[in-house]
Amino acid sequence: MASIAFLSPMPPASTGIATYSAAVLDGMRRAGLLERHDVRPMWPLPSDAEERIEAADVAVYQLGNNVEFHGEIYRLSVWHPGVAVLHDLALDGLMYGLGVARSPLAEPARSEAIAAAPPGENLDYPLGVPWCAQAVRRARAVIVHSRFAASYLERIGCKTPITIAPHPLVEADDEIDRARARGEAFRARVAGDGAVVVGIAGDLNASKGIAELLDAVGRVPSDLRVLLVGRSSPHWDLRSVLRHSGVADRVTVVPDSSDEDFLAWLSAFDVLVNLRNPHRGETSGSLVRALHVGVPTVVSAVGTYLEVPDDVVARIPPGPPDPAALADVLERLASDPGERAAMGERARAYARVAFAPSATAAAYAAAIDGVLALRADPTRAALARWAAALQAEGVRPRDVRRGSGLRYAEALAEIAGSV
Repeated sequence: MASIAFLSPMPPASTGIATYSAAVLDGMRRAGLLERHDVRPMWPLPSDAEERIEAADVAVYQLGNNVEFHGEIYRLSVWHPGVAVLHDLALDGLMYGLGVARSPLAEPARSEAIAAAPPGENLDYPLGVPWCAQAVRRARAVIVHSRFAASYLERIGCKTPITIAPHPLVEADDEIDRARARGEAFRARVAGDGAVVVGIAGDLNASKGIAELLDAVGRVPSDLRVLLVGRSSPHWDLRSVLRHSGVADRVTVVPDSSDEDFLAWLSAFDVLVNLRNPHRGETSGSLVRALHVGVPTVVSAVGTYLEVPDDVVARIPPGPPDPAALADVLERLASDPGERAAMGERARAYARVAFAPSATAAAYAAAIDGVLALRADPTRAALARWAAALQAEGVRPRDVRRGSGLRYAEALAEIAGSV
């Protein structure tokens, strides 16, 4: 039985990755993986985290774009390579936070990311600079949640083995049914008879298209009520946006709800708007939960969102959300309850298959077993001796030709340090 250090925020931490990780561990338990391996979640990170990682056979690192939750996890993933799980491809916010904290990893990560950027990319766009380059190069295996994310890593020259693990369903069907029942009562608190509830759930920030949604609502003839459920960002002034929207009297904001209440509020939506601009290559946990609940959802036609079938979601063009295009979709859905109901049923049926926890657990098992096999490879000892000899002769990464972003001397040095 191998020991697996599992580093991630866990409930009740106020981040969607905590909920995700709890679902992953539950899926691994149901799949019998915890009978084969001793998986040890670490949160909050203990003072002896480094020693525990060194004692484990494999470490799994959940990497998000928030330095508060993931800064230390990122540091440990670089110095003690294992399985890196990327929740955002950009990691631009994490890199900014590391820079502010003057982490010694920040400047090397920045230099490596810029060097790995494909020629002609817009460096001002979050995915134009592969801020995850250092993380994926140092890792022994990488887990992502979409074909889009895997393709992006391959395009920047990633040679680390990549496994696609679908974002798992967070709740069982009976929990969804209970949430839907509670959602009816929640819905009655924000909308009268005949009104249609539309809105946004999750982190309430500038990338979600909230201002454009409010603009669109003012253009729609149907009686709409707007529901905004989630955490407000300290870096974006939601109250100012509401004041200038002209529809503030039709908006209800539900901040910082519990996870259980969040699901019930999600069930209160007639239409969820789940947009991203700019897109950071993330798979939205709120979208996964909304599809499972059976809420008709409007998304941006970009990146990971394009992997959801056309009859399961409604789309608007990528880029900055066009309020007119969004208004057209909202009016079509608001005026046709039958279409909303049919779309919701298709969404729920799709979610049960596409995001089955068993598929996620199998992908995690494949990535972990791959790293365990790498550690057991008898050729590693010979490579380690070769790496040590190169280092003894003064060979450094800058002396070795780069190929597809992989610095061979440094990679060999990593092998030497892990054998």
